[in-house]
Amino acid sequence: MCAGFTRIFRRATPGACAILLTACVAQPLPPDLPRQVLGLPDTFSRSGSAYVGEQWWRSFDDPQLADLVELALHSSPDLQATYWRLKQADAAAEQARSGFWPRLTGALENTEQRRASSNGFDFSGAENEGNSWSGSLAAAYEVDLWGRVRSGARAAEAGRLAQEENLNTAALTLAAEVSGIWMQLEEQWGQARLLEGQLDTNRKTLRALELRFGSGVSAAADVLQQRQLVEQSTQELDQSRANLEILRAQLAALLGIAPQMLPAVALQYDALPTLPALPDTGIPAKLLLRRPDVKRAQRELLQGHYLARQAWAERLPSLSLSLFFSGGGTSLSDIAEDWLLNLSAAIEGVIFDGGALSAAKRQQQAVEQERWSVFRNAVTQALSEVEQALVNEEAIAARIGHLQERVQLADQITVRQRRAYGLGAVDFLNVLSATNNQQSLERQLLTARRELLENRVTLYRALSGGLQVQDLPQPVAEELEVYRSEDS
Repeated sequence: MCAGFTRIFRRATPGACAILLTACVAQPLPPDLPRQVLGLPDTFSRSGSAYVGEQWWRSFDDPQLADLVELALHSSPDLQATYWRLKQADAAAEQARSGFWPRLTGALENTEQRRASSNGFDFSGAENEGNSWSGSLAAAYEVDLWGRVRSGARAAEAGRLAQEENLNTAALTLAAEVSGIWMQLEEQWGQARLLEGQLDTNRKTLRALELRFGSGVSAAADVLQQRQLVEQSTQELDQSRANLEILRAQLAALLGIAPQMLPAVALQYDALPTLPALPDTGIPAKLLLRRPDVKRAQRELLQGHYLARQAWAERLPSLSLSLFFSGGGTSLSDIAEDWLLNLSAAIEGVIFDGGALSAAKRQQQAVEQERWSVFRNAVTQALSEVEQALVNEEAIAARIGHLQERVQLADQITVRQRRAYGLGAVDFLNVLSATNNQQSLERQLLTARRELLENRVTLYRALSGGLQVQDLPQPVAEELEVYRSEDS
């Protein structure tokens, strides 16, 4: 169905683009349609062949990570707040749809009449006291001649759909944040173990130097320099352990719990996972239908289109129908026997308002133009995120290759410098420098491996079409009455 829109789309206004995009939502867009309108390339600069499902975090084959992401999706207060905003949008859309139906109101009134006894007045007459009943029903309906009600309902529905995509975006962001924090935790755990080994090595070297100094073989400066290296290793180990505590606190905040309540799965660290195969990046135009932030921008563009149409209809006369039924008497049954029915039709329109409605129409048209620009920017940013992640992955992988080679060379240099120092051929400063460089490169290599995995998280998130909203956990409404009491 959408293929026929290609030629129209070339000259489409933002409003027309919104309609066409909505018409195409249920099926893939033709590759040339978004490319011509938004200037999208045919392919990304790089691509793999691996398939990645909706739950992309499972691609790392890390059960602890999978458990933590699921826990976060169930318990994150921030995600739950986004869910309740979706419920608000649901209610707002339902309110807007109520304009398609007549509004019916009713009233029932009972009157007791008594007179005070004074001045010798004769109160025996029935006109001086009594009981009367009256009732009425009123119905009003606006004939939607110009689509004002219809446009308002469609705008509200587009807003609801945008909020639905906002929930999806929040879920993806949460999964990416949990994944990133977990990988940093695994790296810091590895750094701590690496620093513990380095500290042990440096202390052994210090003891050997102290023995040599006692024998008059080594200089005092050598011992002092090695002590400084031991202090440096101790300082870095303390900082690594502190980083672990900070990351645990950040993870707990994402889960919506106190750090002391972290589950056991969050305290059992293992080595960083292996990088999965590069995913199939697909056709860039598919981002229009896959990424929830792009879809949200599209829904908001559509909402702006309908709000502009509603503002246009507000300037035109409205036709309303009303029906009023009333009756009454001394008993309740008299309402149905003695009644009056009024049926009226009225046309109402603004003759002069100082240009308020015209300004409102121009305002909504400007909103529509703004949202068209936001939509284009969302697509551009989506493409940029994917390209940056692809380029960055290649750069980090190359850096890891260089670091691995440098680590091997540093190991060899350290061994030879120690041997030469034992023979008195070099100064201890050479040994110290080689050791410090070797240990630093080992830590840099671990950090680079974590950065490579985090970059893959960024790529997965950039390519992800999100989760099915119906599959996301639905929080249970809390009983808030206790917080409303005056004593709380």
